[in-house]
Amino acid sequence: MGFFQKTRDRLIEKTAPAVLNETIFRDYGEITSLEIDSADKTIHLEALLRGEKEPIRVEILRYEIVKRDGRVFFVTKEIRTSREWVTTLAGKELVDRPIPLPANFSGLLMRLL
Repeated sequence: MGFFQKTRDRLIEKTAPAVLNETIFRDYGEITSLEIDSADKTIHLEALLRGEKEPIRVEILRYEIVKRDGRVFFVTKEIRTSREWVTTLAGKELVDRPIPLPANFSGLLMRLL
């Protein structure tokens, strides 16, 4: 991975949690750490879910960012978590289903990824 790609990934890692915690993640908990490798299309994150005492580790092993009808979507292609039942649920409900990204975040993301 090149210098500029690593720099872009670090920028997203610093800005994305705050935006996502206020939008998509607001009802579920809080992202506490985020690691992105846009060259390999992987994301590793930890989140503290509401009602849980221990954080969950989520590994998105393949993803796509797609633009359709002027909107930007995140599409998970493969996912694994530290909770077996969550991995099963995520596989059924998230894999290959486009998630619209917040407008204030999607423009930046499209320029960076």
